Amino acid sequence: MAFTYPIRLPAMLRVKLLSAAIFAALFSLFAATGSAQTQPSTRARFDVTNYRIEVQLHPEEHTLRAGADITFTPIDPTRSVVFELNGSLHVDSIEKDGRALTGFVQDASGADTSIGPNVRIDLGEVALAGKPVMLRIRWSGALVSPEGGPLATKRLAYVGSEGSYLMYAARWFPFHDYAADRATADITVIVPTGMQVGGVSDEPVTPQVDKTGTTRFRFVNKQPVLPGNFIAGQYVAKTLRFGRYELQFFAKPGSENRISAFGELMGRALEFYTKEYGEPAFGSRLVIAQTDDEALDAYSGSGILFLASKFFEESRQAYEDRLLREVAYQWWGQTIGLKSFDDAWISQGLAEWSAFALRQSNLTGGQLDAAQREEQERALTFEQTSSIARAPGALDDQSAAYQSIVFYKGAMVFSMLREAIGKDHFNTLLQKFLEQYRNKSASIDDFERLTSQVAGRNMRYFFAQWIEGTGVPEFNVDYQIIRTRAGKFRTRGTVRQNFENLNMPVDLMLHTEGGDAQTKTLYLEGKSEDFDFESSGQPIAAEVDPSDKILRMSDDLKVSIVARRGIELFKEGQYAEAQQQMEAALKLDRNNAWVYYNLGLVYFEQKNWQLALDNFQAAIDSSSSRPAWIEAWARIKRGNAYDAKGDRQRAVAEYNKALQTGSNYDNAQAVAKKFINTPFDPKAPTEQAQNGSGE
Repeated sequence: MAFTYPIRLPAMLRVKLLSAAIFAALFSLFAATGSAQTQPSTRARFDVTNYRIEVQLHPEEHTLRAGADITFTPIDPTRSVVFELNGSLHVDSIEKDGRALTGFVQDASGADTSIGPNVRIDLGEVALAGKPVMLRIRWSGALVSPEGGPLATKRLAYVGSEGSYLMYAARWFPFHDYAADRATADITVIVPTGMQVGGVSDEPVTPQVDKTGTTRFRFVNKQPVLPGNFIAGQYVAKTLRFGRYELQFFAKPGSENRISAFGELMGRALEFYTKEYGEPAFGSRLVIAQTDDEALDAYSGSGILFLASKFFEESRQAYEDRLLREVAYQWWGQTIGLKSFDDAWISQGLAEWSAFALRQSNLTGGQLDAAQREEQERALTFEQTSSIARAPGALDDQSAAYQSIVFYKGAMVFSMLREAIGKDHFNTLLQKFLEQYRNKSASIDDFERLTSQVAGRNMRYFFAQWIEGTGVPEFNVDYQIIRTRAGKFRTRGTVRQNFENLNMPVDLMLHTEGGDAQTKTLYLEGKSEDFDFESSGQPIAAEVDPSDKILRMSDDLKVSIVARRGIELFKEGQYAEAQQQMEAALKLDRNNAWVYYNLGLVYFEQKNWQLALDNFQAAIDSSSSRPAWIEAWARIKRGNAYDAKGDRQRAVAEYNKALQTGSNYDNAQAVAKKFINTPFDPKAPTEQAQNGSGE
């Protein structure tokens, strides 16, 4: 995810967490595997319609105590129901119709691998289909570490004096059918007086101070949502207005200096998405809450976005791309829900596509070409690993492979769909999709049916090929050049590709002497299509898909894809594997400056200073096309390596050469000046992390 985005647990638990990071939690976790004793198909089906919860936080003890009246309607007659609940929390009691129920079993370890930690409740009698049932459940426990939650290394709920947060995906309250079962809610959060609580409410939130030293904050959701997202603590609260939107920030003291920049970026995104698609479900008020670096980097709930502290650090980039995607989850992960996690492409692919469309609207020329190329490379990095349809069930949704397939390939598929049915039809499709499924859940099948309806033709071939299948076309061009009597040039030829039913418009650009170029759009229904150009200048080359609109393969893309796999492995700390991928890319192209630079980063992170120096120098010396930023940052990194070796004179010389490049990509000029004044410290990891991705 509404990544927040979907997130999946280790294979033992196979639970998914969608969010922003995850569907909305953007966003995000349910796999289709289950034990023989508790297959999902045998579990009772029911629909939760309302939560009435009162939860008291005890920050000093890191604990909470809570009670809830949960109203649900059985879809089938049943005597038992199963709710998910964080394994760190303990069910204290359950009542039905004023009588205690003792026939419940809590599985805090998640032995039922299809859903993870849960509580199975014997209702004492068969509940009839369609007849509402209300259970009163009380529970308590400590929320300190990730233990008991859906992720092994990241916590989604925490109670502490330095700031508490509760995310829906943490399963801090009993719920059913993650990311799909929406309900109305009335939730009161009780905290020590002096603390603030942030959340989303359809009614004004008026703190009620109690004589016992606590304050009550009541949040009401009259429309069905995925509830339970709150921030609590002593924060700097600041509200900004951007057009029709109100952005309410809860930042920790010292982090408030990023609020204005975040507000402008998110405000622009909100207005852009509203203009393109329609109104979001959360209304006009968005809450942005700072958590900590033990939590997910970003996580989205309905009308709320949680951001880790690293987003607020002055020394880091503004994470612009991630923030634009997280805001988009408010449309595609919150305003529209999912029928199951297997439909994650709708929320996560559309969120990434929307964010990319916004970025494109602000780019021109070479910057636009580079952005489109990068999106395509990311989409192809793990393309053969799984189809988009199978990825949610087959892959860890926090893995690089999952995000490449569902986020980036998913976004590219939406781009190709726009090309296939036309921009006007595509814009109509998204607007109708939002309108028809507002505050409802949708599946990929629903989206396909609507696509065929809007396009006016059966689009099954497109979904079968790009959503359910793997593989991308490879193009080649044959042509002849004829000199005409008028002194011009006639270029006739054929574009060929290896797909059975591409059925796509494909741009072909003819480059001629003098830097001139002309473009024609061919419609490839079969495996080939003829073309005919007339030009004044001598033709030099014919280029298929010059703007990288189509997922395809080529010799130069093969190099980039292998290198990007190395970058993803590097980010995950798998240095030996990353090195292997980079070296494999260099076997395909010995003069690729970008690959040499990234291989230098791999050695640099391992403190192999000499090999880092050698590869950064190779990036500088490369005869291939090298963007200015590579030389600037390779010089900075060489200076860092010399500083780490104690050779200050050579280090300063490299920093000065970085300044001479004139490139200020990723704040290179200021960084070089900083290191001229203060030597790089190899024991300071925050400095090593800067520009570490090689992007």
